[in-house]
Amino acid sequence: MADPRGGGVTDREVLVASGWEETYRDWRVPTGLRAGRTLYLSGHTGEYEDGTRPEDPRDQIRLAFVDLARSLEAAGATWADVVSATSYHVRLRDHADAFLEIHHEFVQEPYPAWTGVGVTELFPERAIIEIAVTAILPDEP
Repeated sequence: MADPRGGGVTDREVLVASGWEETYRDWRVPTGLRAGRTLYLSGHTGEYEDGTRPEDPRDQIRLAFVDLARSLEAAGATWADVVSATSYHVRLRDHADAFLEIHHEFVQEPYPAWTGVGVTELFPERAIIEIAVTAILPDEP
């Protein structure tokens, strides 16, 4: 529903998952934003809970998918609810096979629209992958 004052959608909620508090406070970037039944998750990179990043590209990629799965679950969704994704890759072609293999473990039919972009660097130091998704939340029972 539109805000009669011209302020945009009123049925929205900022989501700040456990571990994102500092990012939200310092960078003003939430885990995601729910607007109606649409969930927009910010880009997730592959890191351990303590904030360190593994050197192995496969581990970083897997952790990004795992972290997204946790954020989806916290919002009441799963990978099956994802309708669109964008991934940003440092050295995209070097890691494409690993990315696709791990992607296939998480993403289910009907497959979401996906755009993969090769970039020279990402904001978090030593990050090689960042994935943002949009999901449609299930109807409430």
